[in-house]
Amino acid sequence: MKSTRELLFSVICISFSSLLLVLSLLGAVRLAALGDHASDLEAERKQLETENQRLLVAYEMLLNLEEIEKYGIEVLGLQHCSPGQIHTAP
Repeated sequence: MKSTRELLFSVICISFSSLLLVLSLLGAVRLAALGDHASDLEAERKQLETENQRLLVAYEMLLNLEEIEKYGIEVLGLQHCSPGQIHTAP
């Protein structure tokens, strides 16, 4: 009887150990997948940062005062004021 109990206990211990081993391997696989996903997100963040800088430069170029003046003169037909048109406040 005692040997049957010992055998049953051994089988339960081995089964439990096997289950823990499988669960730890699954955890390691999931951790590796999360690491890959984090690397992908970091690469995407760097790409978006570069795109943001490019768009910021393009935006700042659009706000160039010389370009605005050129657009006003060439497209809208605006002209500079003559000295007689300028009045100063007293």
